[in-house]
Amino acid sequence: MYTLYGIWVDHAHAFVVKTNKTGDMMEITKLSSSVPPHNHGGLDGDERLSITDQQTHMETRKNEMNKFCKAIIAQLKNPDEIVIFGPGTAKHDLKHHVEDVKALAPHLTKVETTDKLSESELKEKVRELLNLPRS
Repeated sequence: MYTLYGIWVDHAHAFVVKTNKTGDMMEITKLSSSVPPHNHGGLDGDERLSITDQQTHMETRKNEMNKFCKAIIAQLKNPDEIVIFGPGTAKHDLKHHVEDVKALAPHLTKVETTDKLSESELKEKVRELLNLPRS
């Protein structure tokens, strides 16, 4: 069976859409991350974070994002094609993780910026990115 994956990802959630060449079967798996929100400008509420606290926070974000990407990759079973999309920078983090897996790297065909999507919009975007027939 020819297996295709479309992955919508941001730092909080990922939706892994598994489908076939005709797009008639779409299985959606939602994953949630433990990546803490970004502290813009080193602020935590009304307080400024020390340099050490900022570095600790960034290291925690990086480690949690690495775990999240590995959890997403664990969902990909024998892919023939993978597309990644989403609104922020998380898609690029995931792209780098996919590229680091020798068996997956050749199957990554697209990375694209999109907004947040409803379930029906998500399915339609996967059809578009994978050039699947419309239902």
